[in-house]
Amino acid sequence: MNKRKDNLFIATDLICFLAALQICSWLVLPPELAIFADYTGASTFTVFSLLASFYMLDCRKVGREDFRDTAVRVFLAVLIGCVAAGFIFYSFDKWRFPRLMFVLQLFITFGLTLGWRVLYYAFFRRFTALPERVLLLGGAGAGRARAVLAEYMPEAVVVGYLGEPGADPEEAGPWLGDASMTLPVLEAKKADRLIVIDSFYLDSDLARDLFARKLEGLKVHDMRGLYERLAARLPVDLIEDDWLLLEDGFTIGPMRQIKRTMDLCLCLPMLIALSPIILLTALCVRLESKGAAFYTQKRVGLNGKEFIVYKIRSMRSDAEKDGAQWAQARDPRVTRIGRFIRKTRIDELPQLLNVIKGDMSLIGPRPERREFVDDLAAKLPYYNVRHAVKPGITGWAQVCHPYGASLDDSRYKLEYDLFYIKHLSVLLDVKILLKTIGVVLFPKGAR
Repeated sequence: MNKRKDNLFIATDLICFLAALQICSWLVLPPELAIFADYTGASTFTVFSLLASFYMLDCRKVGREDFRDTAVRVFLAVLIGCVAAGFIFYSFDKWRFPRLMFVLQLFITFGLTLGWRVLYYAFFRRFTALPERVLLLGGAGAGRARAVLAEYMPEAVVVGYLGEPGADPEEAGPWLGDASMTLPVLEAKKADRLIVIDSFYLDSDLARDLFARKLEGLKVHDMRGLYERLAARLPVDLIEDDWLLLEDGFTIGPMRQIKRTMDLCLCLPMLIALSPIILLTALCVRLESKGAAFYTQKRVGLNGKEFIVYKIRSMRSDAEKDGAQWAQARDPRVTRIGRFIRKTRIDELPQLLNVIKGDMSLIGPRPERREFVDDLAAKLPYYNVRHAVKPGITGWAQVCHPYGASLDDSRYKLEYDLFYIKHLSVLLDVKILLKTIGVVLFPKGAR
């Protein structure tokens, strides 16, 4: 993901929000009133609400998806942002917009934010890609580095590699010399990023010189850092016990009480507000197929202890007559109502009760069944680290990786869970909550 491009898109949207407010003020407000001086509170709420909704729906995917999907994202983001702002500032008499201005704001903001995206798709797309030039220190394993770059930073250009010759040129690019040539090659190739694939080549003199270049703006990563920086996950085959011990992060203790307070403050009102939806869905499930509308199941939670999880049934009542099974793509056991409530995550809503009881948290790794946990723990290193925190209704793995039911999918989800546990914070939880709303509105990967 190109951060510079994303920041440019965010700045362009922000300009559109401010321009829409100013245009609305010219059309509606008397000449003696200024939108940002006389309606400071309402303007501020509107801008922040729109920024949050655009982030929530990932409206920075400009050029990375079909334009129709982009248009739908933008429309929903503007609608949610304006309505949310309206709920907030209409609670304060002195900060209210006139109602006509509120409606105009919605349509003008949509027109401006969609308009620059139309221009981008039509004319500017090829000019805004700001490719990074990447140099590799070490050629063995270059294919993996290229795969990460291709997935998360496709505009990057691998200019070549340094070290021992003999690496596959399709993966590592051309050989550019031994490690002693690092600084001259960085200069000659105008490289923006150095990936240290093999730290064997880093002696003290080279490390000192590279640090000086890093202070000037060169991005330097080893493979673990590359994954963490670009993919927001920790590769389980590249981490070791001593790294886990000495690396910053994984400070869970101070967050336990904070998360518990957040869980109660958020989940109690949510359970009350959403109970009509839960009951109506349960009725629909019961009418469609035989069996109880709700079901319980044992899952593994904090410190490996089992607890009872609550869900709305989305499969036939005899779905596991042959024993526990992974969900499949287009799983025939899923009912018609079940397919919808899985995509919208409505089947998970009864777990709000699990959160209130203290078995789960709103945010955390998804809880798995004992038979799956035992199997995955034997195959994936550090799998049980997931149980250092309470399982969650949603989590970093759920918003970053589509649902999967294979060993590789479980590895990916574990890597995202480890990243979450390492970087555990209130800010990351808020980020996950916002992204969860976007995933619910744009379902992907649910089974």
